[in-house]
Amino acid sequence: MFVFSELQNEVKRGAVRDKSGTEFDTAVKSAINRAINRLSRECRWRPLRKESSFNTVTSYSEGSGAVSVTEDSANVTVTGATFVTDDIKVGRRINIGGSSKNYRISTITGETTLTLNQAYDGDTDTAETYSILAQGRYNLPIQASHHVIMWHEQYGNPHQMNYITSQQSFGYGLEEDTESIPTYYRMWGADSTLMQPRQASTISIVSSSASDTTQTITIFGTVSNYPDYETINLNGTTTATGSKSFSAVDRIVSNSTARVGRVTVSANSGNDTLAVLPVGATTREVKYYKVDIRPLPSAVFPMFVYYYKIPYMLVNDQDVHELGSDFDNAIIFLAIAIMRGETSQKESTTYLGMYKDELKSLKKFYLDKIDWLPRLKESSLTSPVSYLHPAVSYAQMGNNGMFGPTVY
Repeated sequence: MFVFSELQNEVKRGAVRDKSGTEFDTAVKSAINRAINRLSRECRWRPLRKESSFNTVTSYSEGSGAVSVTEDSANVTVTGATFVTDDIKVGRRINIGGSSKNYRISTITGETTLTLNQAYDGDTDTAETYSILAQGRYNLPIQASHHVIMWHEQYGNPHQMNYITSQQSFGYGLEEDTESIPTYYRMWGADSTLMQPRQASTISIVSSSASDTTQTITIFGTVSNYPDYETINLNGTTTATGSKSFSAVDRIVSNSTARVGRVTVSANSGNDTLAVLPVGATTREVKYYKVDIRPLPSAVFPMFVYYYKIPYMLVNDQDVHELGSDFDNAIIFLAIAIMRGETSQKESTTYLGMYKDELKSLKKFYLDKIDWLPRLKESSLTSPVSYLHPAVSYAQMGNNGMFGPTVY
């Protein structure tokens, strides 16, 4: 399998005349990474199939019975709560005694204090009850694509959860405050954060290596209700903090200079870990897809995930890509086609054809196939069947089982 430096040499050999110079190094590296990214999106490749799991987070009512609320105010104080320590996320639903409204947590301003997304409409009280409902939104594994299968084993055997679109979620009228065993999930949104700041805060960055002093991290998000960004310089293992207070973060991007250490990006004095950038600048930004599960989990459940990974960039000369050695030729052909195409050289078409031919060959061996696919079977006059697949009956298609051949 070619390492990054060997891929560069092969692309240079096919794309530029001067193979020994450094004039085209940046362009060659860029073309290779673009080729890997494009190739990874062509199909659901088996080498990129991964599996992971996470545990759900159930309801929370620490300190219940000592809740201070004020009529027409969004501020709530809960004696005995430890919101920050217990990693309570903004956006979770919260029920408060004295009101029938459905509230969401807008900010968490301390261990015992939070604000609601709308003013409390009950009577002022210092001894109300409350309950934060189970967490419904989770991060999929880092660099997971949108091709995901989720399941759990809470019924005693593997149960694949049903994927539904957001329109279906709202159209079905799924109750947002019901807690039970999750059976549905939807994917909505992707950004660079593990979590959002619990309240507006400056952003801090720190590396695990003292050598990382020339790299920068740029934060894109919302400052004072307007889109904004800030670039912060790394200072090795010493924390560097920006000056702007972000209420929300959309993207966290590093420059192209390779890092030696792992970079942690945090807010609110380090209590909120927004992102962890991998060693080596293998990507300029990480990507997390968000998944909502319904009903909300009534207990701590292990949730299992099959997904296809978005490959990391290659940065260092000894880096290897994640597709495997059989994909080397396709990467080289496509990278050469990209470089020749950018300079309007007619050979670009030749190399693109070579790439497509290689792609066909790869699909025969590495294209991930669906484990089973229901197919309508031909009806038999002598031996009619009541199913379209051994695991799927015609009755499951609706219309009281009137689809398919008649069974006597």
